[in-house]
Amino acid sequence: MLREGRWNPAANNSLVTTCHFGVSLLVSRPLVYLTLAFAAGIFLAGSWELSPNTALLICGALFIAALLGYFFHLSFNRWVILNLFLALGFAWATLAACRVNPVLDEYAGHWVTLEGTVSQEADVRSDRVYYLLDVQRISLGREARELQGLVLVRAAVPGSVYSYGDRLRLHGLLTRPPDPGNPGGFDYRAYLARRGVGAVLMVRDPASIHKLGVGGHPVVRAVLRVKEKLLAVSRATLPPEKAALLNGIVFGSQGQIDRKTWQLFSESGVVHILSVSGLHVGLVLAGVLAAVRLLHLPLFLTAPVGTGILLLYATLCGLGPAVTRSTLMALMFLWAHHLGRVRDWPTTLAAAALVSLVARPLSLYDIGFQLSFAATWGILYLGPVLDGLLKNIIRHTWLRATLWVSLAAQLATLPLIAWYYNLISLVSLLTNLAAVPLTGLILALGTAAAFLGLVIPALAGLINTSTSLLLDVFISLVSLCRDLPGAVLHVPTPSLLLVVAWYPLLFLGVLLVSKDGRVLGRQFFSRHRRLLPVAFLGGGLLIGLFQFKSSGENQLVVHFIDVGQGDSILVQTPGGKNMLVDAGGWPGELDSGEGAGEKVVVPYLRRLGVRRLDVLVITHPHEDHAGGMRAVIEAFPVDLALVSPVGETGNSSVFTGKFSDKVPLTYRALLAGLAARGVPVKATGAGDRLHLDPALDIQVLGPPRPLLSGTRSDLNNASLVLLIRYGEEVLLLTGDIEVEAQQALMDAGVNLGCTVLKIPHHGSRYLLRSFLEKTHPAVAVISVGRHNNFGHPAPETLERLARLPVQVYRTDQDGAVILRTDGKHLFMQTGRKRRAA
Repeated sequence: MLREGRWNPAANNSLVTTCHFGVSLLVSRPLVYLTLAFAAGIFLAGSWELSPNTALLICGALFIAALLGYFFHLSFNRWVILNLFLALGFAWATLAACRVNPVLDEYAGHWVTLEGTVSQEADVRSDRVYYLLDVQRISLGREARELQGLVLVRAAVPGSVYSYGDRLRLHGLLTRPPDPGNPGGFDYRAYLARRGVGAVLMVRDPASIHKLGVGGHPVVRAVLRVKEKLLAVSRATLPPEKAALLNGIVFGSQGQIDRKTWQLFSESGVVHILSVSGLHVGLVLAGVLAAVRLLHLPLFLTAPVGTGILLLYATLCGLGPAVTRSTLMALMFLWAHHLGRVRDWPTTLAAAALVSLVARPLSLYDIGFQLSFAATWGILYLGPVLDGLLKNIIRHTWLRATLWVSLAAQLATLPLIAWYYNLISLVSLLTNLAAVPLTGLILALGTAAAFLGLVIPALAGLINTSTSLLLDVFISLVSLCRDLPGAVLHVPTPSLLLVVAWYPLLFLGVLLVSKDGRVLGRQFFSRHRRLLPVAFLGGGLLIGLFQFKSSGENQLVVHFIDVGQGDSILVQTPGGKNMLVDAGGWPGELDSGEGAGEKVVVPYLRRLGVRRLDVLVITHPHEDHAGGMRAVIEAFPVDLALVSPVGETGNSSVFTGKFSDKVPLTYRALLAGLAARGVPVKATGAGDRLHLDPALDIQVLGPPRPLLSGTRSDLNNASLVLLIRYGEEVLLLTGDIEVEAQQALMDAGVNLGCTVLKIPHHGSRYLLRSFLEKTHPAVAVISVGRHNNFGHPAPETLERLARLPVQVYRTDQDGAVILRTDGKHLFMQTGRKRRAA
């Protein structure tokens, strides 16, 4: 019998009441519920602000209460212990958040000299390299001080690439990443803080990095030196693209994998293959177990040998969070099997999660942590049921196992992938069916070639000839699956309730199916009456949220997206149409296609559920407005493109002929790309109207005809100017027009009065006071980047705005600025919390 107040995992209490149900679960598998309580405490720490001392005081009080409950055999002692673990999680997460040294903030925005040790292997990209530096000393001018903290170093290449353990002196600009400016955007500051990183050092000149000596752990340093030689074998025996892909699959070295490959694997549902995770560690463990059997080694050596090889593999892969977490889980299951505890997988999984969270409590918020444990839970919990369902359909054991493992993992991670990536790969099951066996072969051949290449390079080249063919087959199969009609479904970001509701439905599905694949009827309802409300609550939430009607109907919604130094404005009409005005752009983006469009604008539109663009407006050819368009037109179908009459479509002129020498060739290529996709490209100007939605009156007020010439910037003054009227509210979007174009608008006698004015040219000094007085806005929006090199917004522009009764929003400070109106009232929302005036 269970003695009241003491743990007894062997107890078998029945479901009598809800309280007894919870107690019996707590007793039967205590570690599961203690882990859940610890994780809940970490989650609460992200929402509530308490000092570490207060959190520790609560832990101390609960610990004393638990001791009293133990000695006096109190019936509620289990709940005290649960609350103790919840408080421990809260306190541990609060302490972990304090690892970031606040002193670094004092130096943010200054050019400093740091001395420290490289604490991880370098992350080498095509144009830059990242180091994680454990700082010991910081200098600003003649002032120097000892300092402990982690800083991420971004250095330009070419230049020497330094290794783990190298002690360096570096000079660069110390910055703190901003909070995310766009709703739902990636929080880079929080991402770094979870890793204890307090700042980023931008090193522009590789010559300002000097090696002072060598430190770090000698064993790790030696293993990583071996890894560099292993990577070099692949680079010497394969073309660069294939070497990068092979090194990513085998060792998790992702820096050289190009963005097209990333996109291909993401949309096919096999992106997990490009980072060392549970699949890779599982394949290595399977190889170890097979080798033990083939060599007829004593079974008691399986766990020790497997542990050594897994630890070596994790070190070769850089001991990053994903591989460390996967290795820990594999070791837990390996030793559970060795000790005869494999059947109690919930406890083993909970132990792995608890150890991971104690080591890195803030990893609870990492997508990798969530996906790893969700996928493992899905395989272990849903797998047997799916295997039973498929047994009568697929007789081949290996094929059936491959199928149900992939399906179980995908069902368990589906809402998380939709939440973070806004896509559902409908071919991922098919792709994984082919990709997983190929990955095993590629991993085996690549590993063998790398190690043999250290002693017999010619043999490595011979093996990698076969590996190269396998990689070709692999990429071809993935591409074939991705290109199937309807292969990828892009979805808006689901609500948190929708994500949570998914798991009770999975729980209900498992209860409805027996292990041999039979669907239960009356037996189910008689056995699980008390659990049905939980499952039906999840189902009800799911259905209700799908049927929920947005309160934003009949509203005009305008998003001034935070793209840094540039413009991008999404107009969503009351009738459900979408018009994108510019797409931002970072230096070189028109040529490379990598930048604001791919990283900011396309994800922003995906999160909102935008599937197509009815109208695309490119106000003028400058890269900070047009640069992101290349990524946009690759991601979304476009019905119509409106451009300023200063370029060419590639096959027909839309240009009066004045500025042909000023239009960048990359911009002309962009217009040609639109035309090649069958998108009508129309040059427009003053006097035109756009019939996008019957509820809106959209007028084109500029550029004038003929175009202005001989101005400070003819291209800026040729910007498209749009006036959007909805009921009593008026928006004026002005591109980058300067004083000459502003004066031309006023001279044209057009009514420029507006409710919301997009300040021209990022708030530059080329803004007429008379133009502000003529437009007389209630709200002004300045789209501008933080710490830009142009001095935007200009002090004189801010001073002119301050003298007017106008509310000013800036994307560099407020993040995205979102305007909603029903035609009578105006509602403003910002991506960041507004600072007090």
